[in-house]
Amino acid sequence: MELLVVFLLFAAAGAWPTPDVNEAHYLTRARHDYDRSWAANDFFLDSPEAHGLFTLVIGPVAAAVPLPQAAWIGRVAGWLALALGFVHAARATLGSMESRLLAAAVFSLALRHTTAAGEWMIGGCEAKVFAWAGVLWAAGEIARDRWAAAWVTLGAATAVHPLVGGWGMIALVIERLAFERRLWMPVVPLVIGIALAMIGLWPAMMLSFGVDPAVRAAATRIYVTERLPHHLLPRTFAAGMIARHLLAVFVSWLIAKHLPETAARRRLHGFALAALAISLAGYAIAFTEAVNADLAYGLLKFYWFRLSDGLAPLALAIGAATILAEARVLEKLFGSAAAVRWAVLLLLAIDLGNESRHWPLPGREVVPRADKFMQADAWREICGWVAGNTPADACFIVPRRAGSFVWRTGRAEVVNWKNIPQAPQSIIDWRQRLVDCFSSGGGIKGMETDAATLGREHLLTVAKKYAADHALVAADILGLDGPGVERVHANDHYAVYRITP
Repeated sequence: MELLVVFLLFAAAGAWPTPDVNEAHYLTRARHDYDRSWAANDFFLDSPEAHGLFTLVIGPVAAAVPLPQAAWIGRVAGWLALALGFVHAARATLGSMESRLLAAAVFSLALRHTTAAGEWMIGGCEAKVFAWAGVLWAAGEIARDRWAAAWVTLGAATAVHPLVGGWGMIALVIERLAFERRLWMPVVPLVIGIALAMIGLWPAMMLSFGVDPAVRAAATRIYVTERLPHHLLPRTFAAGMIARHLLAVFVSWLIAKHLPETAARRRLHGFALAALAISLAGYAIAFTEAVNADLAYGLLKFYWFRLSDGLAPLALAIGAATILAEARVLEKLFGSAAAVRWAVLLLLAIDLGNESRHWPLPGREVVPRADKFMQADAWREICGWVAGNTPADACFIVPRRAGSFVWRTGRAEVVNWKNIPQAPQSIIDWRQRLVDCFSSGGGIKGMETDAATLGREHLLTVAKKYAADHALVAADILGLDGPGVERVHANDHYAVYRITP
């Protein structure tokens, strides 16, 4: 029952319509890797893969059932894994089921509102969800003073997602050295953890192996400063996010000061503090950008702020649930324990009600987050027409923000903003495709939303260069019909053109 309620709390936060933000990115890749004839010759799907284990497992599912069903299967598995990991961590420090359920609700809330770099854990189906479940389970093992088991678990998490699990392994080492004053570990679990980690680390490292340093530096600059600065470069983080994160850390510290220390809670907080130390090192690296930008970007691409974004909410949730169970502490601080508890429950109930607005219930129209830049109904209709009326090997020029086109059609596309590859040369090629399709000035800033805005001859040029035979464009862009460009279908917002350069 406890596991079921935690699962439902997590599902309440993550139950958005499909495809969610990253599902159109990762699940299409998994299906294509399993069945190369699906969306054949798509630039992004054919680029080298960095999450091989996840793709290997989910690929057959994505090919066996429609992608929305595959997403829900993966979501349920991911939320269940997160619930298992969280309950395991919470039971190490919280004695009652009521406290653990309260902690789960606070954890869900804190994950959505106290991150510095926008990391998320409870959401759609992708590799890092399962890796985060491993990190949570490992936190429970650390709290129980079972370091070897935590190390092996983090190795498995690294096999699923190199960055989430890998930073967890580094945090464990930091905690052992800084807080436990010991590092030794039995040889067998040490080797097993490293061997498991290499399943994920080796393919990721091979993406850059043997690549010219200039190519690698150029790709890293694109990745850090142009495509993902909101996760990697602190000076670009959304206003207030760093402050909210630091406030959550400060509140966790204040709570801990008013509670009697236990060994389990001390070890759990030590793991979170190690994650915070990694994050602070990332901020220090970011300050060197003005001195040596290439070195700073080369380090910042590894998501230094990700682990703290997940473990600070965990420490806050455990601390909040612990202090709410201490009536004497609440009475000393606030005068009435009952009033504080009811106030917290009311706030959590309001949050649950707010989250319910995006549940895809029957008869309710909620726009998937992957389609937030599109006219949802018209986009679904036009993609449905493409899927039923164009050759399976067609290649499309699509709007720059059309993140779910391949998901909805099974057709290849030239490029879109969301689907950035991981290999250095592929990243550079991705940027060049964007510039060729959407830029009139040769740069990535100020690009057009639609390639057709630049005219029929531009469409023909792009189609010839990237072997595209169709274009999906905004319907209100006129003057495209002519030699080599023929409108074949349209609705109120989008039009499909056949291109014969």
